[in-house]
Amino acid sequence: MKLLSNMAAFLSGLKRRLFLSGRSESVYFGGLRENEIVGAIANAVASNVAKLTPQVIRKTAAGTTIKNDKLSRLLEIRPNAENSTYDFLYKMASDLIYTSNAFAVVFFNDDCSEITSIQPITVTSHRIFEVDGVLYFKFIWEYDKKSYTVPYQFVIHIKGRYNRKRFLGTPPDAELQNSTELLNVTYSGIKNVIRNSASLRGYLKYTNFIDEKELRQKVSEFQSAYMSSDNEGGIAGLDNTIDFHEITQKPPAIPITQVNFFRENIYRYYGVNEKILNSTYTEAEWNSFYEGVIEPIAIQLSLEFTYKLFTEGERSFGNKIVFTTNRLQYATLQTRNAVAKDLFDRGIISINEYREFMYLPQTEDGDVRMISLNYVKVDEQTEYQIGKANGDKPPDGKDPDAAAAISLIKSKLKEGEDT
Repeated sequence: MKLLSNMAAFLSGLKRRLFLSGRSESVYFGGLRENEIVGAIANAVASNVAKLTPQVIRKTAAGTTIKNDKLSRLLEIRPNAENSTYDFLYKMASDLIYTSNAFAVVFFNDDCSEITSIQPITVTSHRIFEVDGVLYFKFIWEYDKKSYTVPYQFVIHIKGRYNRKRFLGTPPDAELQNSTELLNVTYSGIKNVIRNSASLRGYLKYTNFIDEKELRQKVSEFQSAYMSSDNEGGIAGLDNTIDFHEITQKPPAIPITQVNFFRENIYRYYGVNEKILNSTYTEAEWNSFYEGVIEPIAIQLSLEFTYKLFTEGERSFGNKIVFTTNRLQYATLQTRNAVAKDLFDRGIISINEYREFMYLPQTEDGDVRMISLNYVKVDEQTEYQIGKANGDKPPDGKDPDAAAAISLIKSKLKEGEDT
């Protein structure tokens, strides 16, 4: 593929080689991609990870600046010619669920001064090894079934269940083997029971003798005439040479308890439940899912992208890549309003930002922040209540200026009385 050809040219320019090899030690990942339950989990997790927004920021003592350079636009819109940011993150998260490892290769221009694209790579096997202190990533790409080796420094690598191996996350195949195998056996048993229950619905008894060939022909004719969808009336006509005997079978017993047990084991492994998969969760259930499943992936993405896409010098100047989301988009209208009102009253967000929380259009002159005057420092609350918050009034509540004004008015009134 053209992308990997470009990578080969780039590595050649750096006097590093891209190896094509038919021989390699590889780790194969099994059949979880064909498992319908794991597939549903992968879709639920990936579709929410894909909603994360990558941002290139620079954090200094003066504050945080969101950058709008070429790299930020690459990450926010289209990391490569084939994938939007949503597709890119969806694919990475899906691979993470299926294999506990997700990879993407970073491509540069010829002089290595600019990142041109980032390509997610779904692999059928892979190996990370070290040669002369340099790490390399060897993999068989699912796209063309060829083996490639690239420097690990140019590979975005997200891990799940990083608890056994030096470089790789622990694949879920072995850990879920008991549940998936038993669930498959249960499903196969159910399928066989249903198939067998529909295999014999009745039999024909002929009062006269006929040979086997004629018997099969008459049975076929009977099925075509009376047991097909064309027989809308559901009535069969028989002469005195044939008796039809219906076989009544009980509905097959489906082991619901066992199926639910194995399904729940898989759900617990990935930190999800039926409500998350069906999008019928409550606000609290969503927050729990986000904090337990989505947020750890977002943190990994932020750390890995920052390390692999920035040099040490760039990182020392506060450059980072973060993956964020507006969690309030999943909250109820009541919650969004309460949070937005609280932020607005404290002058943290503007009028238009408040309206954005509520999915309302922006207004002219709405980019101003307001603040409530109903707050005072704790140690000044007593003075504020008696009118001395700014030292303008004495503790007894008597304002000298006001007293002087009242005295002047009284004197004027008295002069009027005297005249």
